[in-house]
Amino acid sequence: MNEDIDRTVDKALSLIENGRLDQGAAILQRLTAEHPGYHFVQYGMGVVYALTKKYDDAILCFKKAVEIFPHFIDAQFNLAVTYQKKLDVGNTIRAYQKVVAMGAPGDPLVVQARDFLSGMEECVRKNDGVGLDVYLKGMDKFEKAFAKMEKQEWPAAIEGFKECLAIVKRNFQSYGNMGICYAKLGKKEQALASFDKALELNPRYEIAAVNRALTLNLREGEKLPDGTVESVDFSRDYAHKKRSYISELTEAVKRKWNE
Repeated sequence: MNEDIDRTVDKALSLIENGRLDQGAAILQRLTAEHPGYHFVQYGMGVVYALTKKYDDAILCFKKAVEIFPHFIDAQFNLAVTYQKKLDVGNTIRAYQKVVAMGAPGDPLVVQARDFLSGMEECVRKNDGVGLDVYLKGMDKFEKAFAKMEKQEWPAAIEGFKECLAIVKRNFQSYGNMGICYAKLGKKEQALASFDKALELNPRYEIAAVNRALTLNLREGEKLPDGTVESVDFSRDYAHKKRSYISELTEAVKRKWNE
């Protein structure tokens, strides 16, 4: 710990809090150049980046702050909030889980993190029929399959989406993307069956309906050409659909702690 650096960072953050962002940022940039391995300096720069909506840079700073000082709960909490701003649901959940594991039960940040996780647990169970830990495992499988899909490795992607569905059975996005993969392989019947299952789980899933209509016009064995379909990334799609819920939950937590 270095009290002189701490006081300087506090001064910079106080300037930022009082609307003098440029002055505070200048101090923190100088400190970062002089003391890049100091946790509180990295935290301060993370705050600057977060306020200027440079979320990826903020995440790197908050992560580094926690790596340097593993018990820095404020940095871990702000890391979670930054992931939340990016609508990165999986990393938001994981980051808040670490806040709960890191802090004391009565710590206000721990209580806020626990409240958020409790709300997300309820939401995920209602929509996907699984708990958070299972949901995260399914998301990991989906993202790996989606990466295969982006590389046009259709059979490997199909197997990956099947692995996701073995964990999160109501994941209509996996069925929708499997339909695309089958269509790209010229397997019309299996593609239509996948789109039908996606629409059975979510009748308002417009992307699957559009892709089904495109596939329906193909002859058996004819492959869906490039550039004619739209795929879905599980975590980003989920996040956007839950945007209003996450915002409402966050505001509720803020109101609770401002009372």
